[in-house]
Amino acid sequence: CPELTSWTFDKLRQVSGERTVKLKQGLNEEGVAGLKTIAVRLGDYLDQLTDFETRLQRNEGWATDRPPYLHDLPLLSILPDAANDLNGFPADYFPEWYRADWLEFAQFFLGPSHSLTPLHFDCLLTHNLFFQVRGRKRFILLHHDQLPFCYRYRWRWCEVDAENPDLRRHPLYQEAQVRECTVEPGDMLYMPPGMLHHVRSLDCSMSFNVDWHTCGSAIQGMLALRQGMPLKNVYYNAVIAFGQCAGQPAGR
Repeated sequence: CPELTSWTFDKLRQVSGERTVKLKQGLNEEGVAGLKTIAVRLGDYLDQLTDFETRLQRNEGWATDRPPYLHDLPLLSILPDAANDLNGFPADYFPEWYRADWLEFAQFFLGPSHSLTPLHFDCLLTHNLFFQVRGRKRFILLHHDQLPFCYRYRWRWCEVDAENPDLRRHPLYQEAQVRECTVEPGDMLYMPPGMLHHVRSLDCSMSFNVDWHTCGSAIQGMLALRQGMPLKNVYYNAVIAFGQCAGQPAGR
């Protein structure tokens, strides 16, 4: 989509630079045990990213002070006019329940080179369509049936480091069927419900994604209570399943 080339740091500063955003610190190779959220002005965060990338190019100590990750914020809260730039996207790709307001479900990601989201699957077991806008990201992908090899904890996270697995600690991982791909600006990546993914930003990266259910996947999400899905997530899936199967509007 050529219009997405206008999604620059300058535009973000112009439309949302004074907005306070929540960043995630602690998404790293050790997992998410130390994960915490911090709040900053978006303009200040953009300055952090610019400074970090400049020092990274000069090889000035990037490994010790990587900025946090702006992760999973509503796209329209950052770029309220995104619908204009995405006009013409074939929204019939999504089920009717989402179709009219699909951008309301879009989540925005922005982070420095080397940002990492460790191996996990999406918490509601939704379909996931991922859009890469700027920079590159490397995805390590495993079908959900490979979960027994990945040492799950906290419902949806996995202990194994998919980039550098320690097979002494996680010997089952050597049996896993692993795929890998790199998404570049303009690429889209579809991930079916429950797909495990470990995501590394190869550059300063801007992306967004849309998670959605079909009636069938929402019902499967409800049934995942038996596999340990948190009750809150089961409730959300039940609401979506009712809405889709009964023809009720999304009403977000």
